[in-house]
Amino acid sequence: MIITGEYADLVFERNMPQGWYLLDEESSDEVLLPNKYCPEDAVAGDQIRVFIYRDSHERLVATTLTPKVNLHEFACLEVVSTTDLGSFVDWGMEKDLFIPFQEQYEHLEVGQKVVIFMYRDEHTDRLVGSARIKTWLRKENIELKERTKVELRCFEISDIGYKMIVNEEFQGMVFKNETFVDIEIGQQLPGYVRTIREDGLIDLSLNPIGRNKVEGHSLTIVNYLEKNRGFMKITDKTSPEIIKSELQMSKKSFKEAVGKLYKSRLISLDDNGVWLIQNE
Repeated sequence: MIITGEYADLVFERNMPQGWYLLDEESSDEVLLPNKYCPEDAVAGDQIRVFIYRDSHERLVATTLTPKVNLHEFACLEVVSTTDLGSFVDWGMEKDLFIPFQEQYEHLEVGQKVVIFMYRDEHTDRLVGSARIKTWLRKENIELKERTKVELRCFEISDIGYKMIVNEEFQGMVFKNETFVDIEIGQQLPGYVRTIREDGLIDLSLNPIGRNKVEGHSLTIVNYLEKNRGFMKITDKTSPEIIKSELQMSKKSFKEAVGKLYKSRLISLDDNGVWLIQNE
């Protein structure tokens, strides 16, 4: 069966002036593959993998183009135009993807990057984008445990933190006062589950939790030392602002990490700073 928004392996059936009609042998459904996407050496009976969507005239067509977002998935796309009914984003197809005003949490501007979820409108059979990300995220039956490593995608920035899509399923937050890096809309990065709240939201950390957190910051310090010929002119007397600027961690985390590295005999300390002990 040929379904809007899905890929299909179809067979070249009939060559017409406007292109080839492709056949789904199981359902006997046909769809047009316009000439611009047809291989020059195509012959009846050959098979081709195509993506199915509706063109600017709402006709069901096939294409060999690869969309930037698939059905029921999230992606960060650029707004390319706006109308009285909504906005359009570039998703790699000839016809831009429509985001109705009712699917926007704020008025979208041309050039803006926005995270969207793509779904199929059951009434029109058209593919539509939604920027109301929270609508598509689960808050129940969260099969995650605290300290678990997860994949994050930032979809909104508030005064208190970065709102995240967690493992493409759940909603979480990285609080600004607990991180020292700037995160952009659409950015994907690893994180860790700090707490799963009763309301189904997840508090997140960009660093490993608990004892592993020290190891994570220790690794940051080792990497810094290796990039700077084994020396770092930072001590426990250095201001918190400098430590944050150079290492993206708090002074407390810095002291904990240095202490762990020192006990492990990976570094040496003096009044000038920190030295990396080179293994023979």
